[in-house]
Amino acid sequence: MDIKDVFELASPDLFIPELEATNKQDALAEMVDKLVDSDHQISNRETVLQMLLSREQLGSTAIGPGVAFPHGRALATQDLIVVIARSSKGIDFDSTDGKPTNLFFMLVAPPQDSGNQYLGALAALVEKMQDDSLRDAFLNADEFDSAFKALTGEE
Repeated sequence: MDIKDVFELASPDLFIPELEATNKQDALAEMVDKLVDSDHQISNRETVLQMLLSREQLGSTAIGPGVAFPHGRALATQDLIVVIARSSKGIDFDSTDGKPTNLFFMLVAPPQDSGNQYLGALAALVEKMQDDSLRDAFLNADEFDSAFKALTGEE
């Protein structure tokens, strides 16, 4: 799976250009609310939020620099869904480098993922976010289309 495939799992209605949250739990809740409010047929907000919070207790998904990948599997969805969010101020997300987190890629997958899309999408995102210039361009993207262009290099 490449980054274009990942963006096909996301959509403008799952993009948060500026998180209002100031802490980890509120950031996760805001992203889950965006997912529930979208047209992706996720009705059980608490199940998804608890799954993400439980995953974070195992170890932070903020692997730095400035990027987090909250993720997990839940019965609440039949398809892999990606929510993308930014925080220009940064949020303490218990990052491995101890610095604030600015970019968030939340992946919610069904328990059964026949094509291993979930792991492929996560790997593609982690790989792309290692590039400083791409990460900076993405951080400056204030809408879904510009975020897509920043990561794929497409016009």
